[in-house]
Amino acid sequence: MKPVRVMMVVAAALMPAHLLAQGFTRGDPVPAALPLGNEPGDPRLEMPSGQHLVSAFGERPVFSPKGDKLAFIGKSYGDAFEYDMVTGRLRNITAHAPSEGYLRVHYLNDGSYLLLGPRTLGKTREETRYGHIELFWMDAQAARAPVPLGRKVFEGLATSPRSNLIAWSEMTAGASPTTPATTIFTGRLVLHDGAPAIEDVQSILTTSDCLAEAQDFLPGDKGLLMPCYFHGKGPTGVQTKVLSVDFATKKVTEYPTPAGLYGEVEGIFPDGKRALVECAQDRSKGMDICVLDLDPVRARYTRMTNIVRYGGWKYGNPVVRPGGRMIAAQVGSANVADAGVGEGIVLMDLAPNF
Repeated sequence: MKPVRVMMVVAAALMPAHLLAQGFTRGDPVPAALPLGNEPGDPRLEMPSGQHLVSAFGERPVFSPKGDKLAFIGKSYGDAFEYDMVTGRLRNITAHAPSEGYLRVHYLNDGSYLLLGPRTLGKTREETRYGHIELFWMDAQAARAPVPLGRKVFEGLATSPRSNLIAWSEMTAGASPTTPATTIFTGRLVLHDGAPAIEDVQSILTTSDCLAEAQDFLPGDKGLLMPCYFHGKGPTGVQTKVLSVDFATKKVTEYPTPAGLYGEVEGIFPDGKRALVECAQDRSKGMDICVLDLDPVRARYTRMTNIVRYGGWKYGNPVVRPGGRMIAAQVGSANVADAGVGEGIVLMDLAPNF
């Protein structure tokens, strides 16, 4: 071995582990099946290189517009928390105001917050989730009580990185009482003498064959990326498709994923060319993160993680940090009462060639 090579090896051995970690890479193409394994252990304690747990509780993380903060829900129908990416400090941002709890938190471009939760609870968890979830606004200092905005929302929101433009979905009447539909709306959050309101509301798309959820704006806010849920189909009663809609033409595009797998699209990369997808054989038993190229003709769908090798564990709700070099996701048991429930927040560094 040449002296220079020896010096390089010794220097590498003396480097801190976090400097040696190259982070996650895009793995192999996603197969037609993602079977569970039975490897012993707790994946929260045995994380791969480039990944670390920043909170031992929590679900549904989102990055701030500058990427310097990370907000998440502590538990379903609980408080919202904020993690400082620089100092590592964690604070509760909703404990100052009474509530029935929240399911999601989002940042607006101006740094203020949007929250999703019920003002009143339904008779069942299902009734609450599908009929009582409202949209609230809270100031950037998290000093005021969240203010209801008068809109009921199906699942999540999309928030623009360019402005206070938002998109959301509402349950609407379908062809029959047993076949509900969803309508996607856009609007802008504005303040009038400190009072929030949603203005310039536009109806974008109504889906009756599946239930659409607003996920992410496409580059330039020219369209919307969204999952669409076909209930009563698929291995666990739910099948999903990855769709986008162009705001100008109303054209809907489908990005293919294996028909036999659950594939719910989540965070989009800043360039708009790829997105993270929750991928699973059976999401009620385990779930991983995959990466999908948003090209309907030359689809490239690869696997990023393999937590299902433990059996009964899942990653969920992955989002991309502004700049595209890091991912945040939730981790936890797959045996949960509702979709979206998590038991910890992880950060994953991405390799330079990701």
